[in-house]
Amino acid sequence: MDLQRVALLCTFFCFAQVWSLPTNCILRKDLLKRSYTLIETAGGLFPVQCLKENVAITFPQNAFESANTDQVTGVEKAVYQTLENIDALFENYNDPDQWDAKKWNEFRGLVYRQIVDSKCIMSKSEAAQDFPSREASLKKYFETISSALKEKDFRYCAWEIVRNEILRTLKFILDHNSDIML
Repeated sequence: MDLQRVALLCTFFCFAQVWSLPTNCILRKDLLKRSYTLIETAGGLFPVQCLKENVAITFPQNAFESANTDQVTGVEKAVYQTLENIDALFENYNDPDQWDAKKWNEFRGLVYRQIVDSKCIMSKSEAAQDFPSREASLKKYFETISSALKEKDFRYCAWEIVRNEILRTLKFILDHNSDIML
């Protein structure tokens, strides 16, 4: 009887270990869409009073485009890096208090979940030689966003500019990279 229990427990722990391991390394389109919707509705339309404070920030479109299947890994890494940059941007500064707190917290949670779930993308090495140039474009983009936020003293309109840029980025990723996501 004891031997049977031990065998049963060993079997259970073996299956529990196997089922708990990540089975694939993917970006989930449904989570990215939900993230987009949450940040879009957390603050509403871009406020009219912020139009005069809006700044031109060059969008790194090239970081999310691929000319062939050899560049897919580079694009996946760029999307992952974007999620990390978004998370870091909001981690380093106080949360914008004008936005819907529930949606804002859910957005932050989804971004973090996507980072955790797709972290293995960064260990992919096949045909990712173009990633350093993508990474450099993203770094410059997010540094510009961060600088705009600081220059505008983290005021309401500064956060709206940030939110607008994140919306633009997520929308571009969703519209142009559905083939790399499930």
